[in-house]
Amino acid sequence: MRAVAALDMRRVMRVVAIAVGEPVEWSQAGNALPGAGVAFVSIEEVTEALIALHAPTVVFSPVVARRFDCIDLAMRLSQIGYLGPYRAIAKDLPRPDLIEREVRQAFPNIDFAIVLDD
Repeated sequence: MRAVAALDMRRVMRVVAIAVGEPVEWSQAGNALPGAGVAFVSIEEVTEALIALHAPTVVFSPVVARRFDCIDLAMRLSQIGYLGPYRAIAKDLPRPDLIEREVRQAFPNIDFAIVLDD
């Protein structure tokens, strides 16, 4: 019965992407907020069950947030077996390639890239 309720909730919410972090923090950092179909969650809420429920096409987060950074989230995603794309967003970053290389080396199963929000 519980699985049926979860599937019904997924249809109602129509989540296509998960954004990790607080919407207010995204705005204050000058990052564009992802649009419709995006569920905002805390890093603590990123679980295998959440990913299974929503089956997101992508996970977004800031490169650096108040309570975590992209390496923390990549580790969590890797631990729960997420294999989809993870995009970290930054307003201005001088060498995003250095962070991308570090994350990809540490978590090769994660499709990671940084998106610069001009």
